Amino acid sequence: MCQVNYEVPIPHCYVWMTQGVPNRAKLFKNYVVDYLKAYEPHLELVKIEGMKAVCRKKNY
Repeated sequence: MCQVNYEVPIPHCYVWMTQGVPNRAKLFKNYVVDYLKAYEPHLELVKIEGMKAVCRKKNY
């Protein structure tokens, strides 16, 4: 069975919110993961491509 990926746009404010932070990549990823938990709770992050979160459905 093939797993379907979904692309979720990442809010642009996360770029300037993480600007100048020493661990920017980690903080940005944490923001994206928390965003998905709040607004797309049925999805889990696979990877980040540009300003899109590539996700798949969670296995419950």
